[in-house]
Amino acid sequence: MPRATHEDVPRRFEIHTRDHHTAVSIWEGLYGELDAALPRGFEWRAHAVDFGPVLFVQDHTSDAIYLDAQLDAPLLVMSVRGSGRAALGRDSATLGHGGGPVIFSAHGRSNVNYDSAMDVITVRFDRGYLCSQLESITGEVVREDFQFQLSLDSRAGSGSYVERLCRFMAAEINAGTDIDHPQVFAGLTESLSRALLTGQPHNLAHLLERPAPPSSRTVLRRVEEYVDAHAAEPISAIDLAAVAGTSARSVEAAFRAHRGTSLGKFLRDRRLVRAQRMLLAEPHLAVLHVARAAGFARREVFESAYVRAFGERPEETRRRGLLAAGTAPGEAEPSRFAAPSAVEPATLAARMALLSAREREVCEGVARGLLNKQIAEALGITERTVKEHRARVMAKLGARSAVELGILLQKARG
Repeated sequence: MPRATHEDVPRRFEIHTRDHHTAVSIWEGLYGELDAALPRGFEWRAHAVDFGPVLFVQDHTSDAIYLDAQLDAPLLVMSVRGSGRAALGRDSATLGHGGGPVIFSAHGRSNVNYDSAMDVITVRFDRGYLCSQLESITGEVVREDFQFQLSLDSRAGSGSYVERLCRFMAAEINAGTDIDHPQVFAGLTESLSRALLTGQPHNLAHLLERPAPPSSRTVLRRVEEYVDAHAAEPISAIDLAAVAGTSARSVEAAFRAHRGTSLGKFLRDRRLVRAQRMLLAEPHLAVLHVARAAGFARREVFESAYVRAFGERPEETRRRGLLAAGTAPGEAEPSRFAAPSAVEPATLAARMALLSAREREVCEGVARGLLNKQIAEALGITERTVKEHRARVMAKLGARSAVELGILLQKARG
């Protein structure tokens, strides 16, 4: 089974086979070299979602099986129904019947023994992804492979969180929700990996004990500018640490020291503001779509956070957006790319409110007829960044050319 690339993830696929050779071949493609003892009448069903750095698989096996593998990446296994045993070297653990999830490291021989038919959640982490996550947290270069303690205590702490998060992801995938929205799955996979790195004992945990280097206001400025410019895209802690030129712990420390808030809350608040602007400027978008774009996996959680932030439900904001656009709820949406002269002032004002400070500067430069290179030099940014800002400005304002952009900007000024 070929692995998906980062360009086409997430990708879903179904597996159903009774053939031993086929099952072993697919397992080896997903997890690494293995030997298997499979009974007659064996049947394997699986529903997999490839998120790129994380592969999430829900398995059902019809009988007791035994797998012995040399894994090529860390592997989390959790029993949903049925019981068995897991072992890594001399370390062993129970699956199901009181036993929590287990995590196999990519070293030594690993094996699982299912006592009977089982339903299992399996999560495969790319080695490089976990290394980059730990490096972003600590600011230290990771040169060794991870060696995790095999069993996770699911009664409390990170083990409990990992189990609940895996069950939630499985339920959402089975319900057919768009959990694979880029904003959502980026946050879920990062949360899952960080829970393992910070809560589960492993050989590199000592890196987490080193004090974070001093934070600075420069870190804040870089991170805030990046978030404002890329709020519509998945943003990971790795991205922010790279932008700030420091570790994720230092970024977190900077926000707590100078803003009195956590990085996560800052990012959520920025995305809630963007969600409000989307509902006003594009009121025909479904609230669930806006919630996903804001990074919320569930609509009810989004609505609760939205009410706390703005004192009204998303639907109320959306209704105001429809009225401002001159469209009653239920009517057909007017053309997004209407002629600039036909765009109502209230609609244009709502669209202008979607622009970040940097996008407004780029907008001014384009409207004045400056080339991308000239705008880049004036603002002290790269030409590529100007192109990205320019594309977002055109999309948000519904302009098809620099001329239309200039007309819309002039109209916005009154």
